[in-house]
Amino acid sequence: MVELLRTGPGILLMEGKDEEALRACFTKEEGAFYTLMDAFSLATEGETIVLLASKDEEVERRSTLKNCVVIKEEPSVILANVLNEGMAYAIHHTKIVSRTIIMRAMGQLEKVFDELAKDYEGKEGSIMDFINSNLEQGVIVALTDKSLNRQVTLGDIYMEKCLHVNENYFALFKELRSNALKYLNTGLGNKVWYEMDIRIYDMYAHFQLHFERLMDVLTEFEMGIVLGSSWSKDYPKMLLAVDVYSVRFFTFYEPQYIKKILMAMEYVDDGTRIVDYDLYMGRKKISWRDLTKERKATREGLSMAYRKETLENLTEVERKKLYLMEEKVLKTRV
Repeated sequence: MVELLRTGPGILLMEGKDEEALRACFTKEEGAFYTLMDAFSLATEGETIVLLASKDEEVERRSTLKNCVVIKEEPSVILANVLNEGMAYAIHHTKIVSRTIIMRAMGQLEKVFDELAKDYEGKEGSIMDFINSNLEQGVIVALTDKSLNRQVTLGDIYMEKCLHVNENYFALFKELRSNALKYLNTGLGNKVWYEMDIRIYDMYAHFQLHFERLMDVLTEFEMGIVLGSSWSKDYPKMLLAVDVYSVRFFTFYEPQYIKKILMAMEYVDDGTRIVDYDLYMGRKKISWRDLTKERKATREGLSMAYRKETLENLTEVERKKLYLMEEKVLKTRV
């Protein structure tokens, strides 16, 4: 699904009286040092970038300077560990830089940034500006048009420009999460969204496998937002009830495009059909025949063509994950 908001890595700045001693301490515990750009490429939510500087040196970081280490802990925990290791003598000054929130945007990012700045009256600047401004309060909000399901680098941030908002981190995160769809729509020019219903049928009743497999692909392609899911019954023939797992889906893609993805997911490489994904908009069922004007076209032929296209657009990691899940599905058929 489209992930709209996530926490950026924490940043702990440490100016040392004895920078070499601090480096040795972190090298012993964590290993390699990186440039700030590389550290942002590696660090994820729940991790911290520790920036080391000498006491007399300007804090401004050059892109080639390898003085950052990435640690899987909160800044306060790292600082406590350093002090408990008896390294207080090596530290001149330390600060925890304002926390970061990264928001996903699409289309006209400038309009989204302007609306954010208007709503929160924040101060504009780059990540580096804020690191060098001794900012320890408030929150840094950054925009990106790249997927938040993958690593986000400094170069992925919109014009490397951020907004510093003088509010409580948790309150702001909650508020932005509630309004993230509004900002996304601003960038898209208030594009029309569609509410659809994906119904999963499987005579072997392994609905969870098919649901997870489908969600992985929809998430990878950032197709939309799941509004909810539920069990129901369908009656393909009189007095014949079959179980159906329904997923309510919110997307700005045309229903025909979503139908192509669903058809691609119904088959495996050898042409075996392992599941039936039906797509509805309201009471209208979207038919595969709506996707082509070719009279001789077959459902299987179209599905295999869509599958080839879909697999080519997945990352290698996601393709392997998909194949593993399909192996699990096929084992349930034995």
